[in-house]
Amino acid sequence: MFSVNRVRELYEHFLYVIKTKSFLKLFISIIAFLILPYFILVSSMVHSRYKEALDWNQRFQLIRIQLLAIDLENQIREQINRDISEKKNMGMISIAELPEIISHCNPTPRDIFHLEEITLLQCDWGSEKKSYLFVLDGTKVSVHSAEFLEEALLDSPFSDPNEGLFLLGSQGDFGISGFIEDEFLVSDFWKSDVKSSLQTDSNLPSLRETKKDNLDYFVVSYPMYGLPIHLFIVSPKDLVLIPIKDSLKRNIAILISLLFLSFVFSIAISLREIESKQKLKLLLQEYPHAAILYDAKGKILLENQEIESKLSVTNLFRDQLSVKEWIEKEVNLFLKDESNLHLDQNKLRKEESDFYSEDGSVYLLEFTYQLWFLEQKYRFASGALVLVQNVTKKRLEFEKEMEYAKDLQKKYLPNRIIILPNLDYEVLYKPLIQVGGDYYDYIDLGNNRSIFALGDVIGHGVKAAMMMTVLRVLFHQIVKTESDPKQILKKMNEGVSNNFPDPYAFVPFLFLLFDFNQNTVLYGNAGHPGMLYFSGNKISCPEKLNPMFGMLPKMEPKILEFSIQKGDRFYLFTDGLKDVENSKQEKLGEKELKDFFSSVRDKHMSLVKQELELKIRSYSEGIPFLDDITWIGIEVI
Repeated sequence: MFSVNRVRELYEHFLYVIKTKSFLKLFISIIAFLILPYFILVSSMVHSRYKEALDWNQRFQLIRIQLLAIDLENQIREQINRDISEKKNMGMISIAELPEIISHCNPTPRDIFHLEEITLLQCDWGSEKKSYLFVLDGTKVSVHSAEFLEEALLDSPFSDPNEGLFLLGSQGDFGISGFIEDEFLVSDFWKSDVKSSLQTDSNLPSLRETKKDNLDYFVVSYPMYGLPIHLFIVSPKDLVLIPIKDSLKRNIAILISLLFLSFVFSIAISLREIESKQKLKLLLQEYPHAAILYDAKGKILLENQEIESKLSVTNLFRDQLSVKEWIEKEVNLFLKDESNLHLDQNKLRKEESDFYSEDGSVYLLEFTYQLWFLEQKYRFASGALVLVQNVTKKRLEFEKEMEYAKDLQKKYLPNRIIILPNLDYEVLYKPLIQVGGDYYDYIDLGNNRSIFALGDVIGHGVKAAMMMTVLRVLFHQIVKTESDPKQILKKMNEGVSNNFPDPYAFVPFLFLLFDFNQNTVLYGNAGHPGMLYFSGNKISCPEKLNPMFGMLPKMEPKILEFSIQKGDRFYLFTDGLKDVENSKQEKLGEKELKDFFSSVRDKHMSLVKQELELKIRSYSEGIPFLDDITWIGIEVI
């Protein structure tokens, strides 16, 4: 009972596998691209060989029968001459005696005038019928035994044992054959079949096909030169086709083997694919969010529609499309875009969109598009996996964090312009998102001394803003106790090295310390790229004097000192300003900034700020910024 159930179970599994699309696609593909081309190739080759064989056989048969006719004719004439010279002929008969003699022969000539030069007859002059050659020589007829022809036809070196040869008189009523089973006589069938060949006046050999007992034969005929006798060769058609049939059998066996192996291979691959799909299906079902697997044509292979409890990809909508319909549209675009690029197994696309439920609730969904590959070399994508997650709570939490960070940044960054002696200045601050990692500051140190600072904490958002506040607190504590620019840089470096965690441990920084008691400005730079100095008609861009804070645990900083005069201008900016890109992905760059600030050399600093904002907007052409942008413009008045 167990074995019967087991067999039934295996049979049901077998039927299930061969009905799957994966099996049918693979099996039909193998047939279409392997077996069918092989079948067409073999058929073409067999057909070509068949035509070549028939053509070769025709030429061979026509040449062979001429050689055989010459040989038989020579044998007949030699035998007649030998019989006459050795007096072994049956005798010499006068014309007057001939009617009596041939009355016992078959076929019986109507009269002596119908005798040919050499006539082949069967006569009964004793105990048995025998074949004779009657040779007409003027007024006498010489009679010779024709038994030698039976042996010549039977053992001819020009014929195959499977072929048959026979001779027929010009009237077609009697002949000798090499067929032992017919007592060396030509059967009535062959007499009737070759009658058309006897009725032609051509002296050329001919070949045609005939059928006897459901077998096909080639029949070759040739009138023997100088004799009223026709020679015929009967050759089975199968004799010519044996090599072709053997080749055909081998190729049919190969085709059947290929078909069987393709069937087994398709089942094996389909079983693996079914197993992989089952595992993947379990994974998708266990995944806590919605997931849909698409093939390369954008058709769904597997799916888990539950975004979360009581929330499905079919009951949230946007632009009259459900989430599922929206994904289907987007995944086709994703696959189309990726097919034109160098495929990368790590290629991801993430985006967020608002969707609405039937009761009007708004949900923010995050979509992750990921290419997936069956083969390990990652050359051809097999489709895309789309993950859908409800991030509404995360957005609310993020917005709260951003509000907190924004308030914190407002508290620690200067929020108003203060009056500094002998200086006019403006600040432009554009964080990439609501808060950023750029730090700027200006402090009145008293006694006609002021300091401007600019730093760039790595990253954006809340964490970068938090680290920026740490940098600000550190800077304020140091400048309250230190007036030496070198000590300010050394202690700032120590503070960043000891207090900033990865990945915020490296901070580019610069400051300008104005001292109007000495009419000088001290320039301290720790790996920060951005400052332009205009004095008279000269423009200078001081180098990065020292490494970024945090790169070395201890440093011996360098400081530059400039004499200042009324009208001198200083422009400080973070690298986000130089990195502004247009639609051609061309950066704004330092040269463009030099040209711009030179063109507004005589304008008030507030107008310079306005025109800089216009410059940024027009150059970017609406392209989002790549980084936070901070700019400080300072003029000595």
